[in-house]
Parts: sequence; structure tokens; C-alpha cells
Amino acid sequence: MSPSYREATINSVDANPTAGGSTGGGRDESGNPYFYPGVSVSIGYWFDNEGVPSSNWDTIFTAKLFINGSLVDTKQVLAGGGPQTYSFFTHTFPEPGTYAVEVRGKNTKSLTVTIKNPPVEPKRAAR
Repeated sequence: MSPSYREATINSVDANPTAGGSTGGGRDESGNPYFYPGVSVSIGYWFDNEGVPSSNWDTIFTAKLFINGSLVDTKQVLAGGGPQTYSFFTHTFPEPGTYAVEVRGKNTKSLTVTIKNPPVEPKRAAR
């Protein structure tokens, strides 16, 4: 039997530093996360398993990552255990700015990702 592909029903989306980029950002005064240019960011999403058990290797859920309206990546994932599955894209934003990030499947969930330059540390005089 050949696999069937379904567009994923996206339940939620978030952004976090990818495991080696944990020092690549912070939170602003309002508690909103930001990241630095060139740091790998994980764009995570939960999708509905639609009753497909994790033992089903024939149903693959597809999600697409769009940044500022442009397709950046496509991911195909098998259902996990439970009612929903978590997966993620990784993306490195090249320069400071505010980016509209969308994960699309049957529906679209979006968030805004802010990229800021890292703080400049004062130079110390050599002794």
C-alpha cells in the first residue's frame, strides 16, 4: 500500500531558539521573545492526528513554512501517539526586522518573529 498524504490541521505554532542557539536572543520588556541574526530558530507546531494512530505508517501529514508570504520549507511527518503531534522547522533569519511566520496545512497558524542585533559590549582598555 502506498502512503497517503494529508495536509496537517495546525493547532498552534511557536518560536524558540534551536538547541545550540539558546543564547541567541531574549525577551523584551513585554515578555515577547526575540532572536539575533544568524541564530537558528525552531518554528514549532502542533498538528491534529485526526484519529490516525502512531502505528499507521501509511498516512503522512504535510505542513509548509512561509516567511513574509514566501514558501521556505515543507515538512512531512507521521502521526505520533495521542491526539496531536509536535514537529518543527528550523530557520536562520539573516538580518534584524519583524517577520511574519506562517505554518500552513489545512489551515494556517501564524506568529511574528522579531530579530534584533545583539547588544554591543563596551570595549575594555588593555593594560
